[in-house]
Amino acid sequence: MSHHSVTGGIAPIPPTSTTALLLIDNQLGFRDVAAWGTGASNPEFEKNVTALIAAFRDACAEKPEGQRPLIIHVQYRPVWTDHPLHISKVGPFGANREQVRAIDFLEFAAPRVMRPEGPKFVYTLDETPRPAPVDPKKDAAPPPPPDEIIMTSHGHSVFINTPLESLLNKRGIKTLLIAGMATDLAVSTAVRTAQNLALTGKWGGRGNMADAAASARWTDGASVFVEAQEDAPEDERGEDGLAVEMARIILIGDATRAFGKAGVDAETVHSVHVESLRDFAEVRSTAEVIGAFH
Repeated sequence: MSHHSVTGGIAPIPPTSTTALLLIDNQLGFRDVAAWGTGASNPEFEKNVTALIAAFRDACAEKPEGQRPLIIHVQYRPVWTDHPLHISKVGPFGANREQVRAIDFLEFAAPRVMRPEGPKFVYTLDETPRPAPVDPKKDAAPPPPPDEIIMTSHGHSVFINTPLESLLNKRGIKTLLIAGMATDLAVSTAVRTAQNLALTGKWGGRGNMADAAASARWTDGASVFVEAQEDAPEDERGEDGLAVEMARIILIGDATRAFGKAGVDAETVHSVHVESLRDFAEVRSTAEVIGAFH
């Protein structure tokens, strides 16, 4: 098992079924910048998210079914009728300022689902084509797991009242990469919650089995570990001598976007929130992630 520090240069990211890219709230209504604040951060956001999706889809094309990484697209469906992303909100948010629904997916981040006739891009859940019903009498093998999954959330936490935690466990995800909007809202909440759940062994491993030094953490590329002290009691170390075995969480800082608020410019809001999340995840750039992913 290879050892890499989680605080030094980026370790390899396995392009396999244990890796998932979580894309949060990439929706057209975020183009209405005035509804969110006094400006948008990170002009490279769209380019970077596009590159990440392309890298994951390329990896899927190279892997057989059952061994492919996963893309999880989250769509925020607020219940408040005056929210900028409410389903009733329509405005000039299209790529060419055409009138579109705020809630729908941005063109460059649209999920791709497989259908019998081939791949199809989906821009909104209520327009998602459903696969043909399967005849239960036919003795057929179960379909392979999808490469891309769409889910909705109704609050700023993508883990609350969604199947996300269950999905991470069911698919055996050990490495979770996180990108999307807004940096200080749903993205920050996702990173913090993912780390708290991983630390307590809710997904991705056994979690923290004993107190350990954060500086001692290392990764094999998929998970994060800390060896137990040699003189640690048996109940503070696993059979493999580990004090910590948990999921690896990576925030792709330049694949998120924030908005200015309370007199603070958007880039400052973005930078401060990304920096604060280093206590919960590795913070990497899109270029680093794509390089390590290949």
